[in-house]
Formats: sequence, C-alpha cells, structure tokens
Amino acid sequence: MGRQERPGPRGLTSGASLAARCTRARSLLANSATRLCNGSVNLIVTGVEDSSTEVDNLRNRGCAVETVPSDRLMDSLKQNLDCSMWADAIVCFMEVDATELGSPLVYTLSITLAQRVAREVRRLPDSSAMQDGRKWKAIPLVLVLSGTGAVFVSEGMKQFASSVDVDFVESLPEFEVTFRSINEAVRKYRQRILNEFSNLGFLVSYRNEIYRVGPAMSPATGHLEGFLYYGPGDRREVRGRIFTIDRDLCGVQYEVEKFEALINGGDTTESELQCFFEAHPHFLGDTRISLPLPHVRLENQLGALLVPDFILKPVVAYQRDFNWQVLDLKRPSVHLLAGPSRHIRLSHEVTQAIAQLKDYGDYFKDPQNTDQVFAVLGHRLKHPQLAVLIGPLRESEIEGLEKAQSREKDVKIVTYYEILLRQQKLLR
Repeated sequence: MGRQERPGPRGLTSGASLAARCTRARSLLANSATRLCNGSVNLIVTGVEDSSTEVDNLRNRGCAVETVPSDRLMDSLKQNLDCSMWADAIVCFMEVDATELGSPLVYTLSITLAQRVAREVRRLPDSSAMQDGRKWKAIPLVLVLSGTGAVFVSEGMKQFASSVDVDFVESLPEFEVTFRSINEAVRKYRQRILNEFSNLGFLVSYRNEIYRVGPAMSPATGHLEGFLYYGPGDRREVRGRIFTIDRDLCGVQYEVEKFEALINGGDTTESELQCFFEAHPHFLGDTRISLPLPHVRLENQLGALLVPDFILKPVVAYQRDFNWQVLDLKRPSVHLLAGPSRHIRLSHEVTQAIAQLKDYGDYFKDPQNTDQVFAVLGHRLKHPQLAVLIGPLRESEIEGLEKAQSREKDVKIVTYYEILLRQQKLLR
C-alpha cells in the first residue's frame, strides 16, 4: 500500500525546493533572534536553581539544561564519579548585590565559586573525558555576571576570564545577549571539534546542512588524541557508526521534514521509526540531557527476554530513578481514543502498549532482577518513568486524551506530533 501524505500540525512539508525552504528558514531566523542557529544545545548550569528564570529562558530557546551545584560538579569531574555526564558547555551564573561587596572590594561567594569551577575545569587531566571522548578541560565555559554590583567587578572578571580561557558575559535585562554568547561559544566549539576529528583521520561529512562524523580511517581509534578529544576515554560503540555533531538551520529543517514525512506515511513501520531515532537520538531529548540506549536486552530469572525500544539514561543525577525513562515506540497512525464522546476511552492499541510498559515496570521492581539490571545499566534501577510514543495529536482529541491520561498515571502517553513540534520550535 502506498504512502498517504497527511499534513502535519504546522504544514511544514511542501513541494518547494530545498533551496527555497532554506531561504525561508534563514528569513525566519533573522526575524526571530531567540532561536538556535545550530539545533539543540546541551548545557550544565551552576549558580542558579532548576526553577530559575535563567534556566527557563534557556529551555524556552531549545536548550537541554541540567543544573548541578558547583562543588558536586567538580567532585564528579575530578574523580570521574559520573562517566555518563556530558555537555556542550558549562555555564556559571553569578549574581552580585552591590551591598555585599564592601570596601576594599571582596568578591562574593557566587563569584568565588564560579572562578573555582573555571580554574579547576581547565586544570582537569586529559583522561577526564565524556563518554564520547571529548575532554572536559577543553569544552566552552561561560561566566554570566548580573546584579546591582556587576558594574564594580566586571572589569576584574573580564581579566580573569581571559587568563583562564573562558567566555565572560555581563548580563542585560534582555536575556538574548546572554543566550547569543552561549550559543556562539558552542557553535565555535563544534566547528573546532569537527576540524580536529578530520585531522585525526575520522570521516567528517557535510550533507543537507548536517555535520556528521564516521569511523576513523585508522583501526587504532582508541589511541587517537587531540586538544579536544581523548580516544582512550571514548566509551561508545563507534565501530561502523555515524554520529551527528552539528546542524545549521537548514539541517534542522531537513531532519524535521524527514521526520514529518515518516510519521505522515500511512505504512510507516515501528522498525523504520526505531532506525530514525537511533540515527537522530536528539529527537528524543527534552528539557534535560539524556542518553538514549536502544534495544537494551533484559533477561529475567526464567530466561525470558524483555527488550524496550529505548531506555533514556540521564547524564546528571542518574542515581535517581525518576530521571530514567523506559520508552516504547508504536505506529504514528494508531488512533489514541475510542468510544462515543460521552464515554471516551483509550483505544485497544494504546491499552496494549500500556500493558507492555507495565510489564517492564514490574521487571524493574522485582528484586530478583536487580543484579541483572545493574550489570546492564550500571544502576540498580527500580522505578523508572514509563512512556509510550504513539499516534498523532488531533486537536479534537486533546481534552479526551487528557482525561484518559489522568486515569492512567503509571504510563505517560507521548504523541509523534509533540516530538515534531518540539523540533519545529527551533525553526520559528
């Protein structure tokens, strides 16, 4: 049966040429300076709470953000306590009240902590690397200064930032200046890492406005090292795989249209969706940074095998079960609801998917499986969040879906159009 094209929620796909669509995309970016120029950015933030205005501003602009206290961050990095942590940049916020400065000038605690993070990150050994081999000591570090006392310490902070090779931003009431500085630091860093990968012998390609890195031409990948990359620290299964490093605006648009065509295809299979998300794991990301693990094989005491489509492993605070998510993929054409309007209920397909997710939940809760889970995931996971990605999101069904979801609290229902809309936000 041929594919039936159904318009997505925003009608992004059209018969226009790619060049015309890219021209439109660049125009959109020029008229909306709050959007990322290169897709999502993963940030570790210190100095503010997770509920702060600064974090909200970053997440509203498409960034995945994890807030970590500066002391815990440095302990983890120096001792390699959390090898799953990774990011594109570290951002330290410093708010200075003029009444706290005194005379002679004494830096406040927020400045002292930010300076400590900057110095100690730059002094980390080469072996302190993320799970993809990038050195922590070489990633962008941005110091953001605000508050009534900022004018009194900004010159000294500029000099400090220059001395330890970090970026410094004096925050303005409009958050856009801060965001642009962070985004520009990440963009330059990604270009530098691409150049280094190329110099080290990796296969670097640029197609459809997307930068990808493939296997190294030398089989001794584990011994390669540059200023930014530490081969012995690369813990990924890289053999034969290709990874997306960066996307410019047209690259984001290309992937969005590819995904939209896939979910609008009447005969799209779960296997096709699995392949897409494995090749584009950033589509499964949300406001936090996570690592999608595809087809993790879990065996119970009787030898029965459970294989969830994805387990989303948090890169920060992975010791907390709530930050983990088990995700199963179902077809995007499935109807979510059934029954008359007065007695609306979840469809049979959704109910079946929920039952399958609950089986996964029961597996993790069973103490007999704890050792097996630890051996596979490196954490004794017992209570992960459960979610199913299924079906479209029709406006007429939103209220009914909300009511049905309120009665089914154990498994979160996520639709493909919600994933699509999240990526489309980067183009608006």
